[in-house]
Amino acid sequence: MTKKLNQVIFCISLLLLGACGSSTQYAGPTPVDLLIRDNMEQPSFSIVLYDMQLDEDQNQYQHKYRVKLDIEDSTKPATVTEWKDVDEAFFAENLDNMGLELASKSTDGTIHKIPAPPGFNEAVGNPKYGEWRSNNNGNSFWAFYGQYAFMSAMFNMATRPVYRSTYRDYSNHRSNPSTRNRAYYGTSTSKFGTSSSRTRASNPSFYQRAQQQSKLTSFRQKVRSNPSRYSRRSSRSRSRSSGRYSTSRGRSSGFGK
Repeated sequence: MTKKLNQVIFCISLLLLGACGSSTQYAGPTPVDLLIRDNMEQPSFSIVLYDMQLDEDQNQYQHKYRVKLDIEDSTKPATVTEWKDVDEAFFAENLDNMGLELASKSTDGTIHKIPAPPGFNEAVGNPKYGEWRSNNNGNSFWAFYGQYAFMSAMFNMATRPVYRSTYRDYSNHRSNPSTRNRAYYGTSTSKFGTSSSRTRASNPSFYQRAQQQSKLTSFRQKVRSNPSRYSRRSSRSRSRSSGRYSTSRGRSSGFGK
């Protein structure tokens, strides 16, 4: 009964107040919101945009998510969802966010919903899980303690360590009022998101689907040429007039990162 009540309260809060600390209101829950709702009783979780595809002729926009429940438990493997339908605006909003953590829950119960590199909201910089060490070149990087070494692979850091300069830049991004509600794509030397080498390494099949690449390029150009059409407000207005249920949040996104 308690779990069901919590889910009901969560849905009401999505509709009336916006999602989990976000200042943006929107018409209804996205698949990410539903994953959050269904896993609210987990001690922690990480939800990464793993894959995406579209078919504009069929008005079909889809995501797959990589979900890790209880990030401290190495015995619980991450799972990849089936394809989930999303609306056009939510798809456009997340064009650059593949490989990013769209939502997470920290062990203190905090829900994060601004796209960020996996692990940055909870694990990196947290002395519970690791420490900053220096390599032979004197560069400081994040190293997990032995009992949490599995997090390196879980957050795609095993072959690409996170340097302190990058994490400092991320912290500044989050503390700056003008950027804190925007997705973080890294620095000039350490990039994250759809076009980054990190994401190419973690999901090579996406980049091998040539036809899908062509469709995404075409869609990206349409978004650039007419961004208002793909905004949350425009999508919500169209949804009301057509009776379609909208699920977009509509934060501005920097396309082509």
